[in-house]
Amino acid sequence: MKSNLSWTFPFRPTHGFVWLHGTAWALYLALIVYMAASNGTPVLLAHPSIHLLGQLVIFYANYCCFIPRFLGRMHIARFLLFNLGSIFLLEITTIQLYHTFRTWYLGPSITPFPLTYSNQLVLRFFELVFCVILAAIVRFTGDWFTHQQRAKGLENMQLRTELSFLKSQLNPHFLFNCLNSLYALSLRQAPETSQGIMHLSQLMRYMLYETNEERIALSKEMEIIRRYLDLQKLRLPAHFSVQFDVNGQTEPVQLEPLLLLPIIENIFKHGDSPVFIGVDISERLVRLRTTNRIRNRKPEGVGGIGLANLRRRLNVLYPNRHQLKLEEKDGIFFATLVLNL
Repeated sequence: MKSNLSWTFPFRPTHGFVWLHGTAWALYLALIVYMAASNGTPVLLAHPSIHLLGQLVIFYANYCCFIPRFLGRMHIARFLLFNLGSIFLLEITTIQLYHTFRTWYLGPSITPFPLTYSNQLVLRFFELVFCVILAAIVRFTGDWFTHQQRAKGLENMQLRTELSFLKSQLNPHFLFNCLNSLYALSLRQAPETSQGIMHLSQLMRYMLYETNEERIALSKEMEIIRRYLDLQKLRLPAHFSVQFDVNGQTEPVQLEPLLLLPIIENIFKHGDSPVFIGVDISERLVRLRTTNRIRNRKPEGVGGIGLANLRRRLNVLYPNRHQLKLEEKDGIFFATLVLNL
């Protein structure tokens, strides 16, 4: 069974539809009344007004019924048959109404109507055919926009579902790496293990309660990066150099959570000292720059969830509004992420 989101039957007008169509027809009526009244006779005023009723009938018969029921389902023969029958009846009815009014208003001694009856039929026929075409154009255009809105709504829903999945994928990955850091401390029976557990609990609290928001303050993201660096420093040797610089005001800048952390996390998974992390902030731009020596290379086909996850989230959240550049030169790894907010 064929289905088409563009066609809805029966038709249910909305307030916006009533206002839009009512305004358009009122302007059209005002125009023809003005043109008729300029001749100074109510007979000429009645002429377009009566035929306007026929135009309204054929327009909305097509807009609300014939087009969605017949043309929308490719029943062309029925569509043409119903329209030809309706046009013929409306022609006869409106012409007869006008002549009745004209005779009543002017009396039996009126002058003949300028057009013959057959000429009036031809003229009315083309007027009503134009109304059919106009109804089809308006209906097709309106349904196309409705279809586009629905498609966009479905696309947004799919993107939200994908983002939710990507976040759910990232959180266990991040927790796994943090637990590895604590495991390294526990093997040394280091007294800093309890402090590391405290840092981990704060990171987990952030993951549970803050990352569900669509956007968070950049200051919170900076704070969680500092917590993560503190956790990593507990397990690293004293000579391991980490420099973290923030340039610019973090308030009131907002961005989606966990966009900066995966790059920094990648440093401590594969990098070596010295490490530089710089965040440059302006009103509409955030730039993250990192450099580090390469300690070990990732085995082919292993890991990579964090950066792959980040790339997909950036493509969804900042299409054509971000730059992610990762490069290696002379044993140094450079990463740059630019977000146009």
